[in-house]
Amino acid sequence: MKRIQRNMLLTENGFTLIEIMVTLGLFLGVLVIASNAFNKIVSQATTYSKMEESNIEGVIGLEVMRHDLAQMGFGLPWGFSKSNAVELVDSTIQYSEATDTAAAALNEPANGVPRALVGYAAFGNFSSAAYIGVKATSVGSSKVSQRWTYIPFHNYSATPYQSRPVSFMSNNPHPGDKVIFVNSNVNDAANKDHRLIVSPTDPTNFSYGYSATTIDSSFLPLSDENSYTVYGVDDSGVTLHMPFNRADFFIGTSASGVVPPFCSPRTGVLYKATVSQSNGGYSYVPLLDCVADMQIVLGWDISDGGMLGAVNVNSSLPQKSDGQVINVATEGTNASIDITAAKASITGWMTDPKGIREHLKVVKVYILAQEGKVDTKYSTPATTITVGDMSNGFKKDYTLSAAQQHYRWKLYRIVVRPRNLVSNSH
Repeated sequence: MKRIQRNMLLTENGFTLIEIMVTLGLFLGVLVIASNAFNKIVSQATTYSKMEESNIEGVIGLEVMRHDLAQMGFGLPWGFSKSNAVELVDSTIQYSEATDTAAAALNEPANGVPRALVGYAAFGNFSSAAYIGVKATSVGSSKVSQRWTYIPFHNYSATPYQSRPVSFMSNNPHPGDKVIFVNSNVNDAANKDHRLIVSPTDPTNFSYGYSATTIDSSFLPLSDENSYTVYGVDDSGVTLHMPFNRADFFIGTSASGVVPPFCSPRTGVLYKATVSQSNGGYSYVPLLDCVADMQIVLGWDISDGGMLGAVNVNSSLPQKSDGQVINVATEGTNASIDITAAKASITGWMTDPKGIREHLKVVKVYILAQEGKVDTKYSTPATTITVGDMSNGFKKDYTLSAAQQHYRWKLYRIVVRPRNLVSNSH
């Protein structure tokens, strides 16, 4: 009996100190391994989450840019007229555009016909990244800019008004909306098609409050050969700064905020900035964070098509089939192309509203942006990234700094054929 009790006492004594220490060591080892694995999972999840966020930003923000590029030229006047006068450009018609210092470089002359696309290289931190402006009534920030209608002759018989706008329900401008009137007649021998109509009594004021019935006779078609298009531009309380809207796209570091702290050095924010109709200032909309570079490649139709003679270009330029886009950088070996004349023509078209709308076929945008956050354990496979159309030679090599090599990068591309340009209408 005493022996049995002694054995029971030995059994109830529990683990020895050595057993406890061994067990605790194993537990701590497993805990360290699990902790390291958890930290790695969290770190990777943060990286992938930020990468996915960047992708979503890219899809949404760049779709806004693509939409505006596709709208270029919509509602732009090709000249100015006092009622049905025949002036191509009337010096008494004045407007102003952007007041921002950088934006002012994209302004037209005070009485100049607006270009559908303008741009230059913005030097400095972004190594000549593109700074572009898109001009159209439909790129404004207000709902008014999405409305339009037209006025055929004799659509309304009440005295003294001989015409009235055609009703498209919700697409029509609303009473009081600031609109412009454009003579859209394309069969006029005096070439008054797409001419901005202003009052002969006040040609410096092209801002007009829309009405479906009570319309000044200066803004009504005077014959059955005329049809006026009415484009909504901005809200009713605004006196128009310019007879169109304008959206600029550029990489900025401190436009309406600051660059997010997770962005790589030498990057900024891709902005869409609309020019205010009230004061010419910018209203900023950020589209994409952590952008290192943006390059624009333009495709041109250099065929004659009956249009080259109307533009001051080299008459020796050889003809190509209508609609064919010529890439200057790769056509130098083609004996049928005068490469020098082509370059001279394109240079002239970029400053000529008529040249742009009749020859610009394709706009390609290349944007180099950061994907995710910094990863000190990662290094880019190459220190130089090509931004642009690599197959045709229109490109720029962007060299990453030592700090930038610990980030992942993505190259976005937008390809647009602006349907409101004459060059894409045939």
